[in-house]
Amino acid sequence: MSVSAAARAPHTIAGLVDPARLAAGGVSLDGPAVADGARTLSWSEYDQRIGQLATVLRDGGVRPGDRVAIHLTKSVDSFCAVHAVIRAGAVMVPLDPLAPVAAVAAVAADAAPVALVSDARNAVLGPLTDALRPSLLVTPTSDDPPTAGAHGHVASAAAIEAASPTVADDGLNPHSPAYIIYTSGSTGRPKGIVHTHASALAYARAAVDLYELRPSDHHANIAPLHFDQSTFELYAAPLAGASVLVVPDAVMRFPASLAQLAAEQRVTVWYSVPYLLTQLLERGGLDERDLSSLRWVLFGGEAFPPTSLAALMQHIPQARFSNVYGPAEVNQCTHFEPRQPLDDAVPIGAAWAAAELVVVSPHEPSGEAAVVADGEAGQLLVASPTMMSGYWQREDLTRAAIVERTDSPGVRWYATGDLVRRRVDGELEFLGRSDNQVKVRGHRIELEAVDAALLDQPGVRAATVVVERPEGGEHRLIAAVVVDGEALDDRATLGALRRRLPSYAVPSEIRSVPSLPRTGTGKVDRNAAAAMLITG
Repeated sequence: MSVSAAARAPHTIAGLVDPARLAAGGVSLDGPAVADGARTLSWSEYDQRIGQLATVLRDGGVRPGDRVAIHLTKSVDSFCAVHAVIRAGAVMVPLDPLAPVAAVAAVAADAAPVALVSDARNAVLGPLTDALRPSLLVTPTSDDPPTAGAHGHVASAAAIEAASPTVADDGLNPHSPAYIIYTSGSTGRPKGIVHTHASALAYARAAVDLYELRPSDHHANIAPLHFDQSTFELYAAPLAGASVLVVPDAVMRFPASLAQLAAEQRVTVWYSVPYLLTQLLERGGLDERDLSSLRWVLFGGEAFPPTSLAALMQHIPQARFSNVYGPAEVNQCTHFEPRQPLDDAVPIGAAWAAAELVVVSPHEPSGEAAVVADGEAGQLLVASPTMMSGYWQREDLTRAAIVERTDSPGVRWYATGDLVRRRVDGELEFLGRSDNQVKVRGHRIELEAVDAALLDQPGVRAATVVVERPEGGEHRLIAAVVVDGEALDDRATLGALRRRLPSYAVPSEIRSVPSLPRTGTGKVDRNAAAAMLITG
């Protein structure tokens, strides 16, 4: 571990932005800690702002273990809010600020937060507070009154500025819950993944070790807070004493602007989904950018076409690349550093230091399944200190996902549902899912949840969604629907889906078909539908 991280590693992630720990590791407290292009906070200023917001939360009635939702666009303020919630002893619940209010409200209602940190000028704040009725609303970006009525106490930016930066330690321990990240559930009900301080800190420590993170590093935060990739910049970067550039959403839409920002800000560590890196390659004007500061380019969440990866590696020859694999339930569990010439498929690699992996038969219960031979396909099980404690208020799902094996009593194994194969060199290849969960733009999607949203639309009698995986291109969803009576209004239907689902879960295309293929039991045959829609 680097000098800064090893100096005084905290017992919980509430101590990551601790001036005493950072100074002991040689980090200048006047140096930059977090920036977003418009503002930069030093480590001292970062610590003070976090403490002040934590005090406002405590004074507003937030107690250890309470959930606090954060509904802010990416900025210095959003990073301060994350650490403030955790320092207050509460459980951080990040919400997607760009998602339809119905989708956000469903996630937030499941978590039942007592407080909401949001922007007073956010257009969906009114419907969101109406749905949640939080006892405390904090608006750190403005002194303006909320655009819609709050249902409890409101604390604005002025209240934060006036608050004390000192927060009493209420006895947080490593096993206390720290944050909940949500994914879509197969029934459409959101599924909350609960991580403790111990699992978050174990991930941060392992990442600092593996990537040799140090105080001189400058990380680009690409992922939004509700996407688990953001935990790398939220927790691993400050553990190493490294600074973070929070890339604004407005910049994310333009690959050339994103590449220029990375060059101007001398970013050293990058982590994103492959799709975004492919966009940089195709539209970022990399021949005109000086990206010589980059020393690590991490990617994960979906497959990276080898031809695109090889071209990118030629553009950034000094950087080391890492294919990162790990469901949100375990943060990260494998790492593969590709080198030229690349294989036909980029492996997900081998276990990193914090994880133990086993590949078992996918046709037997996970706790009893036999270990498969090298070269055979099987389900990947993971045992790691970075693993979640469970799913929020879903003991049934937790029992199904976390198992104890007869050959390793007392060890908690997470059954990923991912099919892999171990190569002769020991590296793992990702083969796909054993269920109907897919990833689009790095986001996990339960296809049944999209099916359910389609079936709720007027005139839709039957529906299924399949994934098109063009060679070298972005995965996209295609919906097949059987309609009652008149032809379906595709534009209106897609508009309704956009109001209900995150943008990445909305099908790119809707095709009306006379009927859907069925299995012998009468269920929709998704594989046959895919063959009909994509290859047929």
